[in-house]
Amino acid sequence: MTLQRFTTKLKDGTEVLAREATIHDAAEMIQCVKTYVAESKYMVVLPEEFSLTLHQGREWIQAFIEADNSLLMVAEVNGAIVGNLDITGAKRQRIMHNGMIGMGMLPDYRRKGLGSVLLKAGIDWATHNPYLQRLWLQVIAANQPAIELYKKFGFEQEGLQKNFIKTGEGTYADNLIMGLPLNKTA
Repeated sequence: MTLQRFTTKLKDGTEVLAREATIHDAAEMIQCVKTYVAESKYMVVLPEEFSLTLHQGREWIQAFIEADNSLLMVAEVNGAIVGNLDITGAKRQRIMHNGMIGMGMLPDYRRKGLGSVLLKAGIDWATHNPYLQRLWLQVIAANQPAIELYKKFGFEQEGLQKNFIKTGEGTYADNLIMGLPLNKTA
C-alpha cells in the first residue's frame, strides 16, 4: 500500500514534504540516521552500531517497499531528508497484524511539530492498511517529550521493562512499551 506524498508546514513555517522512501534515498537516509543517533541520548542504538553500507541501506529500504504491512516514510526540507518514520510489520502470520513504529529526526527539527506530522501520517497509513490492526513502540521511559507525543495520538502504556537499557557503566534506563489499536472503518 503506497503512502500519498504530501507537504505541510511545521510550527516555525518550514515546509516539509513527507513521502515514501525509495532505494535512491539510501545514502542520504544512512547519513540522516547516523546524525540523529549520534546526537540523541534517547536512541537505543549506539552511533558505532549503525553502520549500514550503501548496498545494505538499499536492501533495508527495499524490504520496506516489498512488505505489505510495512512503511518507511521520509521527511524532506528543501530536498534534504531531515527525518523518518518506519512501521515494521511482523512477518509471522499470527502477529502480522502488528506494526512496530520507529522514528527519528535531525536535532534542528525537534519540537517543531515534525514528530506529529510523521506520526499522524503513519497512523493514517496503518489504519487503511488491510493487514495492520495495531501499532506499538518502545521508548526510553525518561523521554517525556516523546511519551507525551505518543499519548496525544492515543498510544497507551502496555508494559515497562525495568533497567532494560544500559546507559553507562552501572546506570540503566527503563523501557516503556506503548500500543495503539487501530480503529478500522469499513
